[in-house]
This record gives sequence, C-alpha cells and structure tokens, in this order.
Amino acid sequence: MVIFRSLLFAASLALLAACHEQTTQASQEPTAPTATGPQCYAYRTETDTVRLTLQTTQPTVTGQLAYRYFEKDRNQGTIRGTMHGDTLLADYTFQSEGKTSVREVAFLRRDIGFVEGYGPVAEIQGKTIFKLPRTLHFDAKYTLLPVPCPN
Repeated sequence: MVIFRSLLFAASLALLAACHEQTTQASQEPTAPTATGPQCYAYRTETDTVRLTLQTTQPTVTGQLAYRYFEKDRNQGTIRGTMHGDTLLADYTFQSEGKTSVREVAFLRRDIGFVEGYGPVAEIQGKTIFKLPRTLHFDAKYTLLPVPCPN
C-alpha cells in the first residue's frame, strides 16, 4: 500500500510539472494581435519638427506624419503600412505645394522611439520607393521621441 501511494504521488507530481511546463511555454509565445490606442512621437529642434502619430490594428499601422523644416515646404499626410520586425514600412500620402504625392517611408523602432530611414529612391508609377530597403541608413540623432497625443 505504501508503494502504491508513493507511485500515485510521483505520478501526480509528474503531471503537475508537465502542466506547469505547458503553461509556462504558452505564456512565452506571442499573444494574438490587438488594437492599441494612438501613440505620438516627435523630433524637435529650434527650427524643425517632425511629428508622427500611429494607430496599430495588427497587422496594419496607420497614422499621421508631418514635416516642418525651416525654410522648406511643409508637408503632412497619412501613412499606412506594416511592421517588419522592428521596422515600420509605410506609404506616406501627403500634400505639398498643393499637390498630392506618395512616397515610401521607413521608421526603425528603438527602445525610446522611432528613427527614420533614408536611402536611394526611385519613382515607379507615380510613387517614390526605396531602391534597396535592406540598406537604409537610420541616424539616431534624429530620433522621434514619445510625446503626448493632442486631444
């Protein structure tokens, strides 16, 4: 009888350990994508501002993007794209000088915000795209940091 109880106890422990292992593994897997509220980021100097507002509904990222550089034409518009690892690739549809244009934009997600990517571009069917997206340059000195979203 003692042997039977010992075997039963050991089997119970093994079963509990297996259940715990499955629960632990399941909690480490990514959860199902969910919608999040708007997130706002900005890069500011005394004369220049770049403002990015993102709304994520997996897998799509949408938002607003505005550039205001000193002594250059301002432009603002919408973005729509997807995350590829830690990089947001999106189409930026914007107004500048009374004309609507579309160009590809890339932002690298960093712990503290987003850094815009730059590289050679080409125009294909009225849209400006990156020639070699895998070779984009991301300069951390132009990091867009989190800011409060406007009401």
